[in-house]
Amino acid sequence: MQDVGVIYLYRSEEDKNLVRNFIVSYRANPAGLDHDLHVIFKGFYDQDALAAARALFEDLPVNPIVLEDVGFDIGSYIEAAKTVSNRRLIFFKTSNRILAPNWLRNFDRALSLPDVGVVGATGSWEAYASDIEGAILTALRRLARRLGYFPNGVTEKISRQNCEWQRPARPLRLYLLFPFYYVYYLYQSGRYPNPHIRTSAFIIERERFLSLRVRSFASKNDALQFESERGSMTRQIMAQGLRPLVMDRLGNVYDVADWKTSRTFRNGEQINLVVADNRTCEYHSARGEFRQILENQAWEHPWRWKL
Repeated sequence: MQDVGVIYLYRSEEDKNLVRNFIVSYRANPAGLDHDLHVIFKGFYDQDALAAARALFEDLPVNPIVLEDVGFDIGSYIEAAKTVSNRRLIFFKTSNRILAPNWLRNFDRALSLPDVGVVGATGSWEAYASDIEGAILTALRRLARRLGYFPNGVTEKISRQNCEWQRPARPLRLYLLFPFYYVYYLYQSGRYPNPHIRTSAFIIERERFLSLRVRSFASKNDALQFESERGSMTRQIMAQGLRPLVMDRLGNVYDVADWKTSRTFRNGEQINLVVADNRTCEYHSARGEFRQILENQAWEHPWRWKL
């Protein structure tokens, strides 16, 4: 058993190409540190499908962890963490792609710094209540110019580097519900800034991870709350007097106040990003107004949104 374990989540519902992309990136970028590779095979109820999924990893020394398709990503991470014995664990989602060599050595070194509780590839200051504030303020500005925020029923499709996303339209009726959403999210996460490590590519001590207070993860909202709302992983770790750090592709680390300037998530061209995921790809592929909205949500006070 190695000191550090890598846990990769492979959901049966996900596109196999995402898994192949991860495997290619894993092979192309040496970790720089000996480790165990654990793969969660989630939701594979057919033995033939499970065998085909395991075959994707070919000669890689994989420890398979077979789980039912419940509990969302975090619930699966917790169950997997209970079954392994590594002292430290780094978690990857299905859509993750490693972008630089020596990534694990750098993550491990960052977690060894004084008073550090968790290290992530990306972090954000986003608060959902503030997103609603920003959307309302933007709509009011647009209304004053006799323009709409997002025309009803319109979507923008963007595609680049094996990523494909659609920007959802916001029907008028959604704006009518904003006051109710605002009160709810204000209670859950407060206003901007709401610093949190994103639960996509992060390393943490196994015992600390298992000691965190968690919900049942019966809904997507439970998973979102663990990542970024009341009682989130980051808030619990900060309450212990420990620092949440973001790490870039060269191993440089950033405290909360410097996350935006790390250029790892929704800033510039994300040139320092060490592990990509669906959201970093969404921003990379976005253009014009949509890209600015994404950057606003992550890093700007809603009253200072640039649109």
